[in-house]
Amino acid sequence: MKVLILSISAGGGHIHAARAIETYIKIKNPNSEVKVIDTLKYINPLIDKVVIGSYLKSIKISPSIFGKLYDFIDSDDGFANVSNRFNELMALRIFPLINEFAPDIIISTHFFTTEMLSILKVKNKISIPCICLLTDYSSHSSWIHSEIDAYVVSNSDMIGELEDKGVDPSIIHDLGIPVNPNFMEKYDKKETLINLGLSPNKLTILVMGGTLGLGKIRNLYEELKRVDRDFQMIIITGSNKKLYSELIKLKETSTKETTVIGFTDEVNKYMQACDLLLTKPGGLTITEALVCNTSLGLFSPIPGQEEKNAQFLLRHNLAVNIGDVKNCKESVENLISDTMKLNEMSEACKSFAKPNSGEDIYNLMNELIKKSTIN
Repeated sequence: MKVLILSISAGGGHIHAARAIETYIKIKNPNSEVKVIDTLKYINPLIDKVVIGSYLKSIKISPSIFGKLYDFIDSDDGFANVSNRFNELMALRIFPLINEFAPDIIISTHFFTTEMLSILKVKNKISIPCICLLTDYSSHSSWIHSEIDAYVVSNSDMIGELEDKGVDPSIIHDLGIPVNPNFMEKYDKKETLINLGLSPNKLTILVMGGTLGLGKIRNLYEELKRVDRDFQMIIITGSNKKLYSELIKLKETSTKETTVIGFTDEVNKYMQACDLLLTKPGGLTITEALVCNTSLGLFSPIPGQEEKNAQFLLRHNLAVNIGDVKNCKESVENLISDTMKLNEMSEACKSFAKPNSGEDIYNLMNELIKKSTIN
């Protein structure tokens, strides 16, 4: 099997999902040939820097404007035309790679690359089966394009959402977002906490801001230090080195025992060791928490997609919104005092988790390849 996976490194979730699929393919079919392409970077590093840099800058400096743009794009055909022209140029630049590699199937984990594939199929440049993997918990019209053979969604609510946007329900598959199979490895909570210099007998809160360490985590930490309850913290700052340095200094004056961790590949270990995860509701983080059956408290969702993710979680009793991070002391106190609520959320996560997502997507790939050879 030859598989081409097209993604874009905006944040971390799109690429992580792509890498997870690659790993499952290699496990199920060791002789397979898989290429994961960071598409804009492959086409032109300068374009990638401008596009992704602008995206990251907008969510850091002007998240409210980003949210308005998100809603505008979801409803405005004029912007869709601009996007189409840009992605048409990008599609023609990625076509030689597709032609040379000649994959049996192509998977897209970003809406830009999904549109590129649609353009190539409409122009009859390719006839290869294409799967679009949506990496969040609510849909957006930027993902929806003609000639895509299958849409993989994270939850059943999205089936109706995609139908409303004109997608044939027969090509919508509720298989979930894949996480690396290493994530399924079970760790001993006591051992993890002891290795971090923490107590195995104390309530533990894990704080995360995604790969980029976003979400006013410094303000959140200042509030958590004031909570009138004995607990300890693990804070993962991702690639945010400035935040890491700030927290290392702040924890020196904290009465709450705190371990600060930078970028790590062992998020699953720390999720399994905590009693509550406080996080931004990014698609991949949500998926990992569901797999670990981790109770969730939400803060600082990026306006737009992460707000939609939060709405999904709250609607299904999978999380609690702790509100403004600068005034969340009481919300956190109430939450960690409510053992029944924490247990209810953990059980709900278990029912919504899709730990077999990677294998199910692999099986779907085989079905589409088989169908394409018959036709």
